[in-house]
Order: sequence, then C-alpha cells, then structure tokens
Amino acid sequence: MLPFLEENKDLLKYSSFHTPATARHFFELRDKSDIEKLPDISRFAQAHDLPIVFLGSGTNVVFAFETFEGVIVRNMLKWVEYIQNTVRVAGGELVSPLSLQVSERQESSLFGKWIGLPGTVGGAVAGNAGCFGFEAKDAALEVSIFDIGTGQYISLRNSELDFSYRHSLLKENPDWFLVDAIFRTDLVSDDTTDPRTFRSGKQPGGFTCGSFFRNPPGDSAGRLIDQVGLKGHRIGGVKISELHANFFVNDEKGTHKDILALRDLAKQKVREMFGVELQEEARIIENR
Repeated sequence: MLPFLEENKDLLKYSSFHTPATARHFFELRDKSDIEKLPDISRFAQAHDLPIVFLGSGTNVVFAFETFEGVIVRNMLKWVEYIQNTVRVAGGELVSPLSLQVSERQESSLFGKWIGLPGTVGGAVAGNAGCFGFEAKDAALEVSIFDIGTGQYISLRNSELDFSYRHSLLKENPDWFLVDAIFRTDLVSDDTTDPRTFRSGKQPGGFTCGSFFRNPPGDSAGRLIDQVGLKGHRIGGVKISELHANFFVNDEKGTHKDILALRDLAKQKVREMFGVELQEEARIIENR
C-alpha cells in the first residue's frame, strides 16, 4: 500500500451533485512535486488491476457508484503566470476566477464570457468547455501533460489536441494528466452581456452539474426534454428543473441511481418523440 494514498475516502463534497459515494483509494495533488508520485500510483494500480480516474472540481461529474474500486486522483494544483499576451495556468485552477482576473487585466476580454462557468482549467480543456460562443479551443495555445503510464511529460499545441464540440484528444487518453495550459489573453469581444446577469433566474442553483446533455446539432436538449413533458419530473431525490429542463437538481438527498434513472427516462422519451439520441455532457464515472 502506498503511504500517501487515503483509503475509503468520502466523496460527498467532491461532486456538485452531492450524492453519497466513496473511493477505495484517493490522492489529492496540491504541490507540483506531487506529480512525481503519479508513476507510483500507476504501478500500484496496474499491480492490483485497478482503474485510475482524474478528478477536478467535480462540477460536471456523476459518481455512478457507491464505492469506486480504484484510485481517484484529484487535481488541486494552483499557479497563474502572465507572460505578455498569454497566461500559463495550472490544471487545478478554477475557470471562473481565472476568467474574472483576465477580464480585469484586459478590457473586453473574451474570457469575460467564462465568468460563472464551473469547473477547472483541466476539465475545461479536456472537454473543450464553452459558453456564449467562446470555447477552450479558441484561446488554448499549448498544454503540458504528464503521462502516468510512461512517466514522461508531453507538450501539445492547439492543432494537436483534436478539439471538437465538448471533446479533445485528452478524453481519449485516460493516462494523461493535464499539468497546465497556456492561453491567449488578447482575444476581445464587442459583446457587453454580463454572463452572470444572463444566467440569473434562468439556470437553477443547488446541487446540480449544469447542463446534463449536449445540445443536438441545431437544437436544444432542454427544449426537447421540456417538449416531452419532463420539466419538473422527479425520481427519488432528484428532479428535472422547472427553470431549465437540461438541469438535474438533487434537492432531496438523492442518489446516483435517481440521476441515472432520470437520464434514461429523458433519453427514452426524446428518442421516442423526436428520434434524437441525447448524449451526456456530464461525465459519468463508473466502476468498470
């Protein structure tokens, strides 16, 4: 057993859905030197045939288990370094505070569109996160990755990351840990809409992961779920929000089973009425 791994870690506060869950093994990176422990974790996991999952702030995940029989590695690395018209940011930095900081330095910055966007930089790059027309691919210049399988660092430029809608090459390589990313800070916008004002009253708060499904091409997942009559529908302690039908809200101590049952129901109803197969934007973490 590795002495720095925590055992039977309570994960309740590590997912914005706030559902009960436990990790058999858990490690939290807080200092850059902690990266050196990742190869040991990889060898330990391989020796015991255990999966490894990287976790950020947990704002876009569903822990679809009671106990995860593997290792969860949480990225809490923090640093921000400005160099001319770029910023190098650790993967564990939160997106919204970074965006506010960049916007205060650069008037009319496109990063202003990300104020209020949940999650970490690592998650934003991996999932090509975006809102109001601004995605990670628009500003990311280069990322630094640590491959826990080989113990080597890799640098990848924007053109090598295979960005597409809510996707990047990082999603296809679970052994890659995003250490930091370099973004352009000189991108500006003439749109003066404050995203915080836009979201107010239109998106629910509480224990939710934000948009649960990706928007189908040319349509809205929330509109489709609303049209099949599921807005406000509840299973157990989780309901589909009355404010926005693409938001699931855990407001009565729900479980992951409630979330997945609502997911399956929404997909079934939309498929039957519209012939559209909804795809999760939320990341579902399961035991293999």
